[in-house]
Amino acid sequence: MYLALERYSRPASIEECLALLAEAHDEPTALLAGGTELNVRGHEELVHVIDLQALPLRDVRVEGDLLRVGALVTLARLRRDAAFALPLLEGLREAAAGFAVVALQNRSTVGGRVCTDRGDQDLPPVLAALGAKLRLLRPGRAGAVDEQVIDYPLGAAARRALRGALVAEVLLPLGEGQGAYRRFSRTAVDAPLCNAAVVRRPSGVRIAVNLQGPRAAHLKRLGDTESLIASWHAPGAAFPQGWREAVRLSLMTELEPWGDAWVSGEYRQDVTATLVVRALARVLGEEEVL
Repeated sequence: MYLALERYSRPASIEECLALLAEAHDEPTALLAGGTELNVRGHEELVHVIDLQALPLRDVRVEGDLLRVGALVTLARLRRDAAFALPLLEGLREAAAGFAVVALQNRSTVGGRVCTDRGDQDLPPVLAALGAKLRLLRPGRAGAVDEQVIDYPLGAAARRALRGALVAEVLLPLGEGQGAYRRFSRTAVDAPLCNAAVVRRPSGVRIAVNLQGPRAAHLKRLGDTESLIASWHAPGAAFPQGWREAVRLSLMTELEPWGDAWVSGEYRQDVTATLVVRALARVLGEEEVL
């Protein structure tokens, strides 16, 4: 229950929303999008809730080589909209379907998933693997709007850019390629215990995993394994016959053995490595077996 709540606002414009953010100062304030996270946890001490549902942040449009996705676009729309039907975005569609509860997919938003400070999220590793950028808006001087475009944040320092900002859009670079996302959970309706996203473009392969720690800042790109794969991805080169074993060996040295109340660190490390190999096999067009 919102026991400390004193104020509820529903701005009708971006400018009004940013003005409310500027007024917040140190007052416990939260932005409400779909409510699938805030209505469950983290709301007990809130004094002010700013409801974003009336804002014009639901557009999906192609602009040059970018797909611009409004922050209020739902996971259900990621799954079904023709704009996301590209092979490159297959992993995005799979991550949007991560929670099997359709009601959650219909309410949960892209912006909400980006801002949720938990490590057991489906969407962030796919966005990181795709090389997504975020368009952030902040209140400026004399009612002006300050705009900033940042790379998808990895690490605590990078995530500090989200503080006091409104995530307006997620920017996805388009082009040729294939994406894949794999997850493991106790049941189909549970948050993942392990997950992995892989995107292969003509320029190379990017790999990202979540659940390397309890917070969103623990989202991780696997640079060492990407570098190993890059040596096979060069023009004229080919993946060696035993690439699965080589990749897995690299992963077991790069993945964090982080454990929690649900699984041990060693178990999560082992399963995450398996998920990466399977996702990599998918983007290579091979069978998903070790």
